Amino acid sequence: MLICKYTRLGNAVFVPHLDMLRAVTMGIRRAGIKAEYSEGFNPHMKIFFGQPLPIGTESECEYFCVYAHEEPHAFMEKLSRTLPEGVKITAAAKADKDPNVAKIMCFADYTVTMRGIEPDLKEVEAFCGGKECVIEYVAKGETRVQDVKSLIISATVPNRNTVKIRLCCGNKNLRAERLMGFLSKKFGFAYGYDIRKTAMYDLGGNNLDKILFGSVF
Repeated sequence: MLICKYTRLGNAVFVPHLDMLRAVTMGIRRAGIKAEYSEGFNPHMKIFFGQPLPIGTESECEYFCVYAHEEPHAFMEKLSRTLPEGVKITAAAKADKDPNVAKIMCFADYTVTMRGIEPDLKEVEAFCGGKECVIEYVAKGETRVQDVKSLIISATVPNRNTVKIRLCCGNKNLRAERLMGFLSKKFGFAYGYDIRKTAMYDLGGNNLDKILFGSVF
């Protein structure tokens, strides 16, 4: 089995999760990589992805496992040549079993880059650091109100057009675009923003790269 890390940048952020799974599966076939398949009437490639990435969010740290008979470096080179633009394998390693990334991930770092200079970014930091963080959003056609204070680990503003946030993910989850959508309305962001996930961590705060590959990239 191989565990792989990959990016989803640029136009690849608009590819739905199931289409991304199909793209990687077809890429493995086109690359001539020998992979294992399930048994039964409808065999499918034995490949396992982490949780879906929301449409419109870039990521430097997505992961999947595949039962493939290939050396990690060769797998990276072959597969990257067949993937859509913006999707690139950045690390691969052999694994004895599926580490179940979707289960062990607990926190994620995001960098939010404003498309123009916004005057109220420090108010974002103050709001997230307050005693409560009540946001309003629409889910499944219904307007919901929730205090997400326990799901925001940290929020900082390192410069005039950037917000860095660490949020809970996995079983307890706060979507970055949901938080930023509320904050954009609350503080009247005029220019829009881009969200990029940069790292994920387990419950103990260990970077998943270190857990899966032995080092942090």
